[in-house]
Amino acid sequence: MIRRGVTLVEVLVAIFIIAILIAIVIPAAQSARESSRRLQCQNNIRQTLVATHSHHEAKHAVPSLYGGSSPPYPLPASEQSYRHSWRVPLLPYIEQSQLWDLVRWDLCATATENTAVAQTLVSEFVCPSGGDPSIKVISWRRNAEDPTAEPFDTVRSDYEAAGGILIDPQGLYGSTSVNTGAFVRYGVWGRPVFEEPTSPLGSLVRYQPGRFSDVTNGLSRTVAIVERAGKPNRWLNGKMSGVPYPGQLGWSISNIVLRSLNLYRVGVNESNWEGMYSFHPGGANVGMADGSVQLLADTTSFDSLVQLYGGSIEGF
Repeated sequence: MIRRGVTLVEVLVAIFIIAILIAIVIPAAQSARESSRRLQCQNNIRQTLVATHSHHEAKHAVPSLYGGSSPPYPLPASEQSYRHSWRVPLLPYIEQSQLWDLVRWDLCATATENTAVAQTLVSEFVCPSGGDPSIKVISWRRNAEDPTAEPFDTVRSDYEAAGGILIDPQGLYGSTSVNTGAFVRYGVWGRPVFEEPTSPLGSLVRYQPGRFSDVTNGLSRTVAIVERAGKPNRWLNGKMSGVPYPGQLGWSISNIVLRSLNLYRVGVNESNWEGMYSFHPGGANVGMADGSVQLLADTTSFDSLVQLYGGSIEGF
């Protein structure tokens, strides 16, 4: 019996076939994993929306962007980044009652006594496509008793309250010739009133959390929660810019209202501190005020984004 060896051509053909199979299987597997992550992200937003509705039913308002004991108004811009965030009041409604019990509401969110809260991972607030959630981010501590800001480790959130959208940039960065406040269209989270109406960066005179009954554009057409992934880095059009993400990074800590605004002419997945941003191919998940979740495409026009805000009645 004559044994015939494998020829070089046969080996090359086999390698070529295997390479083709790998080229087909690996992208398919990666696509399946991303599809699963995107669905989990949507589920996270949906749970957060359900918790927001539960809070609204119990308190007759959505959570405040500046939570905790009543802040001393006017609240300077420098102090607006140390309150409890809108996510903290949702803890009892997402089965986080033990963490809720640790919150010291009489102190600011960055107080040493609230460190354990800020360093606890809440999976509902983290997108699985956004990277390892165990990697801490840097926030800045400031106590009423000790005004010296210092960095400390916290856990991030990949979701932000859709506080409003800037529909005209005039006056935002220091110009006093135009009433900038008139060009911000606020959403379901309430309408802050500033001591200097020409800029949403000044002292906060008063702030009343929003109510679903104030929405006139329909809850299903009004955005409530958006993805803002990528912290602690600043991302622009799919690339890290090399500039640190501004503002507080911890999930339990508030920010000045500018951090909740979709800025002028910023679309989907263009900037993770100026608008909606995710690492999902083709778009970003957003939660609507009626509790539904949808993927908003990268190609969504800015004018279409404007229509997702402005459903709240102006004033109080």
